[in-house]
Amino acid sequence: MGCIRHALSKKEKKFLIKKILAELPFLNISPKKNLEIGTCNSYTIYFYEGQPILVEIGDNLVPLLRHVLRFNINDLRMPKVVVDMGAVKPILNGANIMAPGIVNIEGSFSKGDLVLIIDEKYHKPIAVGLALYSSDEIKHMKRGKVIRNIHYIGDKIWRLSYS
Repeated sequence: MGCIRHALSKKEKKFLIKKILAELPFLNISPKKNLEIGTCNSYTIYFYEGQPILVEIGDNLVPLLRHVLRFNINDLRMPKVVVDMGAVKPILNGANIMAPGIVNIEGSFSKGDLVLIIDEKYHKPIAVGLALYSSDEIKHMKRGKVIRNIHYIGDKIWRLSYS
């Protein structure tokens, strides 16, 4: 990966680990392991033991899908939205998640929370989105954009984590 990387200071590392444990506990980050920060094509990416695991998008720490795919779906303690197979191709082209494409909501979330987008057939993560409404509101919606797609399989961030 063509990134400029450096180790985090003890203070930065402590703050980051606290934030990860609060927001993304399934990542199982150990304070004793190597944690680095890198700038890759204007993205801030965090590396754990040399592997890219998180990208900073706005104020959010977003788990990289390449890393998320290493986990069993049941271990991902993050709200999930299951979409029908007709929604998969548009989502993988960057489209936002629309209410009619949602077949199930697993877990609850508030407006502004990160949500994993899962395909109905294989039950695999295909995107990470930012909720535009709460899970309760979305359950009652019949149309409209409900989740903003911020990272999906095949996007620039996905390709960065392989270069």
